[in-house]
Amino acid sequence: MSNTPTKGPIGLVGLGAMGRGAATNLLSKGFNVVGYDVREESLKWLREQGGSPATSLKQLAKNARIIICFVVNAAQTEEVMYGEEGLVEHLPVDAVVITCSTMDPSYVQDLAKRLEADSIKLVDAPVTGGASGANRGTLTIMGSGDKGAFEEARPALETFGSRVYHLGPAGAGAQMKVLNQLLCGVHLAAAGEALALAKHQGLPLDTTLEILCNGAAQSWMLADRGTRMIEGRFEGVASAVDIFVKDMSLVLDTTKEKRFRAPLAHAAYLAFMEATGRGFGAKDDSAVITNYQTQESN
Repeated sequence: MSNTPTKGPIGLVGLGAMGRGAATNLLSKGFNVVGYDVREESLKWLREQGGSPATSLKQLAKNARIIICFVVNAAQTEEVMYGEEGLVEHLPVDAVVITCSTMDPSYVQDLAKRLEADSIKLVDAPVTGGASGANRGTLTIMGSGDKGAFEEARPALETFGSRVYHLGPAGAGAQMKVLNQLLCGVHLAAAGEALALAKHQGLPLDTTLEILCNGAAQSWMLADRGTRMIEGRFEGVASAVDIFVKDMSLVLDTTKEKRFRAPLAHAAYLAFMEATGRGFGAKDDSAVITNYQTQESN
């Protein structure tokens, strides 16, 4: 992992759970972090960590030429780039924008072309590993876009990613993230189904989870979410049910565009939609197991 700081500061937009993990690792590796978030408490947090809060995107753009964007989706990315006082209007020539959100590959490809017209380089770099991975600096980063810009961004990316890949032109990272979310959604829905069946059968749930996590049936989602499922602990949100509704919708949009059958992705999408319909949309995504409560009570 590189410990060499960039010549200038790193701008960071979005100081939620993922952005805070990235900021903490950037600061600990000697980077000067200038951060922006719409929430005042997030700016206060950054100041307490030794970073420099920006009061606007305009101020952020004037103080950093490498920007990492950890917002929720394409709509927020578009607002950050082209909204009122958006970054594009204020960034210097040859600035590098790194987007880490889960977004439609076609949107990312279009964004890269528009930014290029303004002499700004896009690094499409979605991540996987969750908030815990961001905090530990162990995220997997699925990078794509201009190779020179990617290599310029690599030292910063390596502070919060232990596996950093370059996959090709802009949009390739987004395509890989679609595959990642397809598997995550299917694995999570399947984990809920399996543990609900174990409960229905009267099996000891702690032992069931231990066995499943140490055999051929293991998955990262089962190991990470299984205890919450068993305990019915859905308040401490690592990632909300509604996030998977969004991400699985993106997966299905991609499969429709490519005329590709994806029955398991459809089934997982319906599982998250059902949990949302039952009032669990804002709860932790492990609440997908609650879809089986009705069956259990019959």
